[in-house]
Amino acid sequence: MIRSRVYFQTPGRLPNYLWSLFQAFFVAPEPVELLEQRFNFLPRTFRWRGTLCRVRSVTHVWDHEYRWGGTPRRYFRVTCHRGECYILFQNLHVGTWHIDIGGV
Repeated sequence: MIRSRVYFQTPGRLPNYLWSLFQAFFVAPEPVELLEQRFNFLPRTFRWRGTLCRVRSVTHVWDHEYRWGGTPRRYFRVTCHRGECYILFQNLHVGTWHIDIGGV
């Protein structure tokens, strides 16, 4: 008996692993305007696509250093007051803030 693994949930949709690969390589992170920081380190208030988001909690912080000349980033998984969860990151060389669309 041959067993095959079914990756497609519904016809016409990409499997989850292909979608995550697509997002990682082809979806560019969007810049956000950081309006306020907590303890001069954690994001507290930011504006993304014209919407003001107030951070209720930071659930996870991690650093990522890329090989082959990429810039190091500090990531923050945040929960906002309206219940949305986002992954923000700071470019540590330039100091700019972005939202990771692939992680949303």
